[in-house]
Amino acid sequence: MRNLVIFLALMCLHFSGYSQKKKTRPIPPPLPKSGMIEFSRDTLSLQQYALPILFQWKMNADTTLKPGTVFKELIKLTYGQTEVNGDYSLQPLTLKKTKPGKAVLESKIPKMITRVGYYDAEILNGVVILKGEKTMSLKIIYDKNKQLSHLKDLDNGAIYRHIPSDELPVAVPVQ
Repeated sequence: MRNLVIFLALMCLHFSGYSQKKKTRPIPPPLPKSGMIEFSRDTLSLQQYALPILFQWKMNADTTLKPGTVFKELIKLTYGQTEVNGDYSLQPLTLKKTKPGKAVLESKIPKMITRVGYYDAEILNGVVILKGEKTMSLKIIYDKNKQLSHLKDLDNGAIYRHIPSDELPVAVPVQ
């Protein structure tokens, strides 16, 4: 009798073990490679023999500036040394705010001087870093179509708009 009770206990444990097993789900098949789209967010790159990429910041306000105040900057991003051209006047300058859709009047600026700075440029994690006499960090901003829209200075918040370039491709001379 004792052996019968042990035998029945073992049989109950054996049959209850089957009911506790988890069901495995089938692994879904991999996506077809033709349906996958590769997307590279960094459309801004510095390549040898590429056209320079121009970005411009202009002050747009009804104000009088002191002599020596920069009112316009142009960044010319290239594979080699990047140029930053800053325009300023030696005399007081009055700027009139332009409105979108209206013709921009040419203003004559007395004794305008352009100061040019040369920088080494690199792009890291969506930020353009210009290293030279001073370091500038510019965040790359894209529009809703994933195209390059403008650069934003991380220090002072200035917006550099992308403008077309009609210059020839440039490259670092081979030494």
